Amino acid sequence: MLDALQIHGFKCFDGIVIDLRKINLFSGPNSSGKSSAIQAFLLLCNNAAGKASSPLNGMWLHLGAFDECRNHRTNARKFRVGVQRGEEIFQAKFRPASDDGNEVDVTFMNESAEIQRLLGLEHQHVYYLPANRIGPEDLYPKNFDRVNFLGDRAEFIVDFLYKNRKRAVVPLLIADSASITLEHQVNHWLGELFGIRNTIRDLGLTNSLSVELSRGDDKPVRPYHMGSGVSFALGVLVSCLGAKPDDIVIIENPEIHLHPKAQSDLTRFLCFAANGGIQIILETHSDHVFNGLRKAIVEKEIANTDVAVQFF
Repeated sequence: MLDALQIHGFKCFDGIVIDLRKINLFSGPNSSGKSSAIQAFLLLCNNAAGKASSPLNGMWLHLGAFDECRNHRTNARKFRVGVQRGEEIFQAKFRPASDDGNEVDVTFMNESAEIQRLLGLEHQHVYYLPANRIGPEDLYPKNFDRVNFLGDRAEFIVDFLYKNRKRAVVPLLIADSASITLEHQVNHWLGELFGIRNTIRDLGLTNSLSVELSRGDDKPVRPYHMGSGVSFALGVLVSCLGAKPDDIVIIENPEIHLHPKAQSDLTRFLCFAANGGIQIILETHSDHVFNGLRKAIVEKEIANTDVAVQFF
């Protein structure tokens, strides 16, 4: 588990160390730095392997040129991003390598092979669900990219579930012992949250997948005929249950299109996942998510020492 995120000279941050726990909630007004903190972390992930063709732009990241990323208030000429795990630190420094700032030099100031492997996107230990992720669709694309396994807008979340449907979920994330497969555990939580289950169909030569949602013995329907929040929550369930201990799941706005009770219930699921060894970072404007965390602490579903709330 990562213990801290360090940011210096990047966008709105002059210098900040963000304490990290099992489950982390980033809250605060619009344009206060929540998404920038997540971008800083993703920036480090994109460059962890040391071979990014465009250091500021890549998987899940579209930052543009250096001048768009530096802190203008302090007139920063470089910026640094790092993480800490115990006594180990992995940190990278970014500075322009051309007058227009389109080329950027990256220098690793502290290196940790263990952290580098955790963050390196090719190892699939980091899951990211952006705020603009896709929701209900008639067809979901198959994915042929080994590295970008979820897609820039989580468009491959259904493909990830389908490919890994028979994979065993890690023991601490098994809530229903009837089956230990990812497919079964996802359906268990869909049932707990919404009283429904999902079935994925492979449409063969179309390179597409379809999803059917059903409640009890009712006729299955397309996602368009079920509440939109179900499709968005599916991505949260799949990413957390598909992860392994020490993996990192970042979710922007987990509350998208969910009723307040469902937001609170989903937060309790996230606490369950965090107790299973998954490190979770949430960016939210929802008081129901925040209060869901408070309720989980009071009911001893997660220890208060395992929760960090950052108000930007």
